[in-house]
Amino acid sequence: MKKIIISMALLLSVGTIMGQQDKAALKLAQKEAKAQMAEAQKINEAITAKINEKTATEEEIISQCKKGQAYILKAIKSGAIDANKLGEAYKIYADLTQFPNNALLNLSQKQQPFDTAFFFSNLKALTTALQGEIKNTKVTKGETGNEQYLKGKKFNLAQSANFYLYAAQLNSGCGKYDKALEAFETAMNYRNLYPEVADMVKFQIAEEQIPYYAFHTAHEGKMYDKMDALFDQAIKYTDNAEATKQVMVESFRERGDTAAWANYVHQMTVKEPKANENYIQMLIAYYIKNDKETGGDQMMKYVDEVIAADPNILIANYGKAYRYFDQEKYDEAFAAYQKCTELKSDYYDAWYQCGLCKYRQALALNSTVSSIKNQVEAKKTLEKTKNLFGEAIPFFEKARECAPDEPQKWAFELRQCYSVTGQADKAAEMDKLL
Repeated sequence: MKKIIISMALLLSVGTIMGQQDKAALKLAQKEAKAQMAEAQKINEAITAKINEKTATEEEIISQCKKGQAYILKAIKSGAIDANKLGEAYKIYADLTQFPNNALLNLSQKQQPFDTAFFFSNLKALTTALQGEIKNTKVTKGETGNEQYLKGKKFNLAQSANFYLYAAQLNSGCGKYDKALEAFETAMNYRNLYPEVADMVKFQIAEEQIPYYAFHTAHEGKMYDKMDALFDQAIKYTDNAEATKQVMVESFRERGDTAAWANYVHQMTVKEPKANENYIQMLIAYYIKNDKETGGDQMMKYVDEVIAADPNILIANYGKAYRYFDQEKYDEAFAAYQKCTELKSDYYDAWYQCGLCKYRQALALNSTVSSIKNQVEAKKTLEKTKNLFGEAIPFFEKARECAPDEPQKWAFELRQCYSVTGQADKAAEMDKLL
């Protein structure tokens, strides 16, 4: 029991010593923070006087404010500034970041070179400082109050949203796409980051353009995960929505991921077929090639999905007809090609293929005649063959109407059909055209 009492006494003694050390360390930290704050204020007052006298150069403003910022930032980060002095500390910080911001913008207006990296880092410090000052300064009203002063600070903070767009432009121009994107994203989220001025922020460009520019910046920097995250917002800038869509689609090829490209285009086109007919055509071609290599039938499944979403998509119906024709399912192909002619009355390929379905059926049937021993059945088969050639004629003639100056496209089949159906004069006309 005695040993335990002694141990407890030692523990209490150690705790007391540690408490005294903590107090001493805090006192020292407070003293250092106060000295740093005083040094920063001294620099602030000196440069403010020179600015008011219009004797300070941009270079001097920037160099002196950098020194002052280093002091005040150490003081703020130490956590040793009294709560009632925090607003004052942030005010010094805000002044020492506002002056360089103005100086750099002035150099920009004069079209003189300036440190674009420092402009961005200083801008981030400026908005942090202004927010800190607004948060930590008690509002006082009346003739001697600070209400109007703080309104001015809020105006500066709100206005700084546009400076992030400028910073993004500068960084993008220098090929610093990660910094440019950071600036764009700050602008996009400005109201959430700085709720004190949410209702005061007014951008100099349409706000839907900001994620559009951010998206394309991410593409320039090959930051594909960022592109994916920004796409839904970027596409809302309707003036250039098509360009955004194209960049997004092609980015999958850049990534070397054709499967992801196909999956993305698949989802996009099934969701909005009418707006993406060009991409439907591209994906049909991709699936045709892929099906030949794998023996699958992705293309037919895909066009069925598109047609289910919108039955009047021409290229999807043509893709369906193409696959049926390739499988020698001529009745199904004929119906699908006919649907294409309903959707586009001057569609040469669809009219020609309608005729070709009948023509191929006629040829297939004709090839069986020699193997039929029953003369009556053979005669019936020949008659059916002749009828099929006759059924093909109006479709080939419509194809001719669509491409009258290109007889090489339709004259051969028409000559055959005219010959079989006993139209010798028309067959001879086709001979002259071939």
